[in-house]
Amino acid sequence: MKLNPSLLATRTLVARNCSFMLNAWALFFAFVVTTSRSEAQDIWEYAPYRVSVWVTVAPSIGWTESSEQDFHRKVQELCEVDFGGTWKIKSQSAPDSLYGSLLYRIDEMSIQQVLAREMTLVVGKSEKAKAKFLELNPPPPPVVLTPAEEAKRKKMSKEQIQEMEDAAARAASLNSVRTFDSALERIDSFHVMSLPYSGLIRDLVPYQQTERWKKFSDKVRLFPGSLEKLKSDLSEGNIVAALIPKTELNLIKDVARSIPARLPWQPEQLLRDYDKIFLASIDRSGENYRIRVRELDSVVRRMSETSTSEAFRREDIARSLVHQMRSVFSPVVRIEETDNFTATMRVKSSGLIVGKDHPAKIGIGDVVVPFIRRDDMNGNPTLLQNLPFTFIAATEKIDETSLFYGAIFSASRGALTAAKNRRTQRLGLKISASHPASELKLTFRQQIVAGKLQPPVAVPGAEIYQRTPGHDDLLMLGRTDWQGNISLNATSLPTIKYEIPTASRNRAIADARKVVRDPVPPPKYPEPPPEPQATESQAVPSPGEKSDEGKSMEEPKPTPKKSEEEALVKMAAPVTEALPPKPIKGEVQINYPLYLYYVKNGDTLLARLPIVTGMSPIEEAKLPDDRKRLETEAFLKGLQNEVLDLVVRRKILESRINKQLADKKVAEAEKYLDQFKRIKSYEKLSEQIESIQRRAMLNDAGKISPALEKKIDTMVDTTRQIMQKWLQDSMLRDLELKVSEAK
Repeated sequence: MKLNPSLLATRTLVARNCSFMLNAWALFFAFVVTTSRSEAQDIWEYAPYRVSVWVTVAPSIGWTESSEQDFHRKVQELCEVDFGGTWKIKSQSAPDSLYGSLLYRIDEMSIQQVLAREMTLVVGKSEKAKAKFLELNPPPPPVVLTPAEEAKRKKMSKEQIQEMEDAAARAASLNSVRTFDSALERIDSFHVMSLPYSGLIRDLVPYQQTERWKKFSDKVRLFPGSLEKLKSDLSEGNIVAALIPKTELNLIKDVARSIPARLPWQPEQLLRDYDKIFLASIDRSGENYRIRVRELDSVVRRMSETSTSEAFRREDIARSLVHQMRSVFSPVVRIEETDNFTATMRVKSSGLIVGKDHPAKIGIGDVVVPFIRRDDMNGNPTLLQNLPFTFIAATEKIDETSLFYGAIFSASRGALTAAKNRRTQRLGLKISASHPASELKLTFRQQIVAGKLQPPVAVPGAEIYQRTPGHDDLLMLGRTDWQGNISLNATSLPTIKYEIPTASRNRAIADARKVVRDPVPPPKYPEPPPEPQATESQAVPSPGEKSDEGKSMEEPKPTPKKSEEEALVKMAAPVTEALPPKPIKGEVQINYPLYLYYVKNGDTLLARLPIVTGMSPIEEAKLPDDRKRLETEAFLKGLQNEVLDLVVRRKILESRINKQLADKKVAEAEKYLDQFKRIKSYEKLSEQIESIQRRAMLNDAGKISPALEKKIDTMVDTTRQIMQKWLQDSMLRDLELKVSEAK
């Protein structure tokens, strides 16, 4: 019996789906078991940092392979002495793709440069590429259907049969290749351009022993042409798949789609395997050895500044390197609960810390910088955000092991509170202040005008005030220069005031000490201020009037007679109400010069910036562009001064007219009345203020935000109200009536 080919393809698809479901369930149970084991072992405060050291050695050092291996072993031994069980370290040579950048430009390196040569797999998405794939992967031979299957098919509608045939076609097409393993199984070759090809072959050498990567190595092909030729071949179907640098993916995305490769020797995969990566460069500086080190936090993708030292002997290089690693190492905390003022933080590996001066320790007064990382379903970061001008100072211990309360100081309230879900991590890195001073640079946020992004504009002449967090002191530091810069030189360690955690509206924060096993008692807070007493000037209840408790108030005792002057003073005294007591605040001295800096431009406060002096040589703040408001404010200030001048002149002329009328000099009074009429009236000034408002609302320098528009409207309305109050036309009419009656 000859069977329908589409029916045979449907049966093949059903068999494949059954096999797929069985494999999926097996993988699911394996994942559940593996995940449960890993979660049981990976307890935050008892999980060591996974650390790797990427070392690049200049050829001038003259190391052999054995001496380099001895160096890596010594680095690991010294790190175990310094960091103990908090580190699980591996020292190794840096990837070949980073050799030149690490050795010669380690100071300029960024995380984008580390990932620049990341290779990604692309497959063609044109119809010709799909046809080429089907040619290389022909569908399986027809399967003979049983009588029961044949009878079941006859009962199906044409739409159902067509849908099954389409599903079978999709399963056999190039669109079904969605993972690297699927591509490795079903695609016969991966083309790589000449420049990354040589590096890929070198990286594959250590992995040739495994069957998977041996199979991958056999399918790698050299593509001799350029990227444009590769793009053309993918579009024409001459090739089906290729490996290209991730930075060039946007250039061919219209003819190909990407598949994550996750090659184990690439930086992206290495970042997944480690918490901290130390980038080290060793070269010669005259007769000495120069060692430069930077820390790369793999989770939040943040690189520290470069720490440099020199060693006189070759035997001291490893010790100097470990010393530099200790200086740039930044301990990590997990931010668990937050409100607008307080956070609870859990220190990583704190249960493995031994000793008071351990480099992984965080104590009272230390300051961390918060970061937010959001991942997709595959664990790839979709958001890596360093909240600008936001710090958390450790203020109190919650337990003896790892938990701390922290006071939040931020330029934007609520940023940490809003970032909390299953795929979001809120972490903090301990800061270090290594610079003697910091330069604050103020610029307006860039705007798009006529479809073009405008260059940044400095904020000159802005007033800068310094304040200790939680205190009422306010010190004016000066104004920004013509480039929008001002030096910050505060180096004294401040004693800050913070909101008491037990008063938080977040119950998890308020009750944190109650739910831990070994809580630490809170520090002694200042005594609460006494409740304000009712003053003598307050109203006294009349005899027989009921108090709040329902008891009758006694008649007040007679007071001795006072002088008439004292009585008048008492009557003139304002009636003051009892103010509510101020909330109690805790105090702690922090270990870094953290202060609040207020930026005032004109009459408006533009920003409140927490800054640690010396953390960075330049702190750049991008402020909302309020040049329109400042310009309008200047015009309105001048107009208000003009109104004041007009009011004074009108009053002077009014008094002169009244004086001349009292002396029966009507002619002189008429002269002053003519001068009064020539003074600008409310109508003239109203036209002027409307012109100022129209000019302020023009979008010639960029779109005006609703908030800025509201500020301008408020200033205009205030000025108009002043004019309506003091430039009444009724004064002129009254004077004209008086002069007319005097004639």
